[in-house]
Amino acid sequence: MQLAHPYWLLLISLLPLSWISLRRKGYLGHSSVRLARGVSGNHILHAVPAALLSAAFVLLVVGIARPQIPHYQTTRTIKTRDIVVAVDISGSMQTPFAGKVPERQVKIPELDKELPPRPKLPSLDRYAYQYQPDTPSGQRRIDAARAAVLRFVENRYALKAGDRIGILAFDTSPHWRWPLTDDLKMIWRNGLYIDEGIGGGTNFGEAGPGPIDAAADHFEEMGKASTRVLIMVTDGEDQLDSYTLDRLAKVIKSHDIHFYVIGVGETLARQDVDIFRLTRMVGGQVYRVENAQDLSACFDSINQMEQSTVVVESKTVQQEEVFFYFAIAAGILIGLALVAETLIVSQ
Repeated sequence: MQLAHPYWLLLISLLPLSWISLRRKGYLGHSSVRLARGVSGNHILHAVPAALLSAAFVLLVVGIARPQIPHYQTTRTIKTRDIVVAVDISGSMQTPFAGKVPERQVKIPELDKELPPRPKLPSLDRYAYQYQPDTPSGQRRIDAARAAVLRFVENRYALKAGDRIGILAFDTSPHWRWPLTDDLKMIWRNGLYIDEGIGGGTNFGEAGPGPIDAAADHFEEMGKASTRVLIMVTDGEDQLDSYTLDRLAKVIKSHDIHFYVIGVGETLARQDVDIFRLTRMVGGQVYRVENAQDLSACFDSINQMEQSTVVVESKTVQQEEVFFYFAIAAGILIGLALVAETLIVSQ
């Protein structure tokens, strides 16, 4: 229990003054009037009314100080992950990509309501909103990557798994589409436009901070779960010197990041590029995909990773007011004091 206005308790210091006043009036100690009532030897009996009134006064003062009982919501634990999905939006990601995006596994009406108007092109996939005239099928690498990311978020949303997801786009520098959040509807909406500003080259961290640096800093700033996951989708073949490889490996290990790289395109499906070497250096997992179906399957596989436990506490406290209990008790004591006074005087 706690008091909302504890300074009112200073009024209790007035009690000694009231006892002195009662003594002078004959209610306490020796009084010729009271002693004539036939109970002259029982001084304790004469003090009963005053004691009851004093206790009632204390209870009233405590009631004025507003005693409260705080009620905290019970903490709960959930298994969750902090996941950053980094998608390469360099110019090469506009290259045509084989395969057809798999059908959605779940139907979520509240997400479908967020869809922008679709271009009326029969060959255009529902996720490929920015149609490229030089890509007859409307299926670029970036389109397949976006579809796989959206499907991944949809599944997390449908399962209510408690994951927090952030979306990061990168080319020569990283660009946050949305930070880590458990509002997966917001992540899904922003994922629709992950290819905005597509173009330029790919920088993994050799020419200034790259997506790994940005993700590590973000985990430190906003991460909550002990399981930190970075999923990178790229077709980058850029070379990394030994210094950059060692630096990025230290960043990943020091921040305890689970690193997954999905390499898209024919070259990454057959060759061993430096971003794959970095992944193996930190004990990560490499996926090589040549079509849209395999890309979506990679996210399904990554989704089986171990989850960690995080404690979620309520930040709100509800106060239960209990002053009226003290007021009722004070009223009862005042009534008893009046009864005792009557009985003593009548003796």
